[in-house]
This record gives sequence, structure tokens and C-alpha cells, in this order.
Amino acid sequence: MNKIPTIVDATRKHNNVEVERKRIRAIRNSDVLIQVTHDSEKSSSNKSSSNQLCQILSIDVGCVATGYSHLDRAPCCVAIVNDRCEIIFNSLIKPDKPVVSDLLPFSGVRTAELWGAPSFDEVIEKVHSFFTPTTLIVGQSIMSDIEWMKLEQGVHYNSLIELGDEFTTFDLKYGTHETYVLLNIDLHAMGGHVAKNDAKASIKLYNEYLKDKDQSKLGQAQNALLKAPTKIPLFRQFSGIYEGVCLSAFNRGYCRCGQPLINELHKLTNEKKRRNSNDRKEEALSTSIHKKMKVLNEKNQS
Repeated sequence: MNKIPTIVDATRKHNNVEVERKRIRAIRNSDVLIQVTHDSEKSSSNKSSSNQLCQILSIDVGCVATGYSHLDRAPCCVAIVNDRCEIIFNSLIKPDKPVVSDLLPFSGVRTAELWGAPSFDEVIEKVHSFFTPTTLIVGQSIMSDIEWMKLEQGVHYNSLIELGDEFTTFDLKYGTHETYVLLNIDLHAMGGHVAKNDAKASIKLYNEYLKDKDQSKLGQAQNALLKAPTKIPLFRQFSGIYEGVCLSAFNRGYCRCGQPLINELHKLTNEKKRRNSNDRKEEALSTSIHKKMKVLNEKNQS
């Protein structure tokens, strides 16, 4: 709009008709400019919105043992990695219970490192700040990490990609077979299962084989996994027990404590959610029928 007076003033030496024509032309051009600018802003806004919709994150949580069953765990570290493989958050967590074992080969953390670490409540507040209702979360056995960090669907994320399901993984927890065969990365040789390394590996697998939804590439990856010799999972190397602590939360054959497996607990949780959902639907239907019957009875009485 600032350009309009300049155009009009430049024509003052001409007659009044020419001035008026110039003024009208300037206003029209200005309107077009405003519309183009507005459209550009809308486009920019849409792109920003689209980027927000496409936020892809991987989160990985490491745990120490607070007891001797495979369910006695407390988070000791957490890392979040974005779709560019950048570590955007990485923190230790001070457990709120005494530590029986730091499970060093599995957590990558020593107990002494946790003494001055922030509390669980401090860390979880920061973790939640990275997630939105439109976030896509990628990871290995991702439900465990989501439950540890109390992430809720519709609040902190929209959907999940479980890499184990996509690649038909051999190692249900860590995905070391996929990482080693497809990325040539040995997570065992990187100081244990460090959360940030596991999260980065998940994003790399997603970017390379799942992001473009190329079924032929995914099929080639699955064939390569089937043909490659499998490494012995870490928990089997310790025969399912480390410093007296049961390690086998995903494999009944190696479980030493007799507690339910993680996938069994997830199944029970999902069944409970379905039952609660069905109960709510039945209750809503019953209420609706009751209201309709009441209206019909009132009409019949009148």
C-alpha cells in the first residue's frame, strides 16, 4: 500500500483524468499484490502446518533393575532423535528406588552416573514438550518406551511405526539384527544399548526402508534379513540372567522369574481398552434407546 501515493504523485503533471486512471490502476495492482502476499502467507502457513503434521521422532528409554524380575525396572536414560538423525534430547534419569543392578550391557549407564541426574518428573516434563498430537513415533518395541514416558495417543502422538513388525525382526527388543545387516552398525560394540544410539538406528532404518513406502526395497531388506546369519541376542549370551536379575522380558524360554512377558502385558492392556471402549459404546447406545423410548411414550400418552 505504501507504493500507491508514489505512483499517484508521479502523475500530477498530467491532467486529472490521467491521474485518476493511474490511481485506479495502482489500487488494482496493489490489491493484486496484497492478494499474492496473502496467498504466499497462506502457502507458508500451510507448509509450516504440513511440517508439523509430518514430525517424525524416535524415542528410546534405557532402564536399570530395581528388583530381580524382568518387570522390576526404572528408567535411567532417555533420548529423542528427529527424522534428520539429530539427537534433540538426551538425558540421564535418577531412579526413585534403590538400584539392584545398572544392567550396564543393556543400559550403557553406570549407577554412579545417576547420582546427580535429574528426577523422573523433571525429565518427563521436558520429554513431553517435544511431542504433539500429530507426531509419528518410530522405534523398536516402542510401546515400552511410550509407557515409560507416559506418552498418550492424541496428546503426544498420532501414530506409531513398530520396526519389528515392518521387518519381521528376530530380536523383539533391540533390533540388532536389522541394524547390523541393513545398516552395518553393531550396537553391541557401541557401549551397550545406549538410548541415543538405538533411537538413531531406528530413524536410519525408517529413512532408508520405510519413509518412501517402496515395497520392493522393503522386500529386499526382509530377504536380506532372512538370509543373513543371526547374532546371538545379548540376553541369551548371559543365559537370561545378569547379576541375579532376570533379563528375558520378551522370551519365555529364557525367563528366570516367571513374571508375565511384556508382550503379554501389552495384549492384556489392549484387551482391557477394547472392553472399556465397547462398554462405553453399549452405554451410549442404551442411553440413546432409552431417550427415544421416553419420547415415544410421551407422544403416545398425549
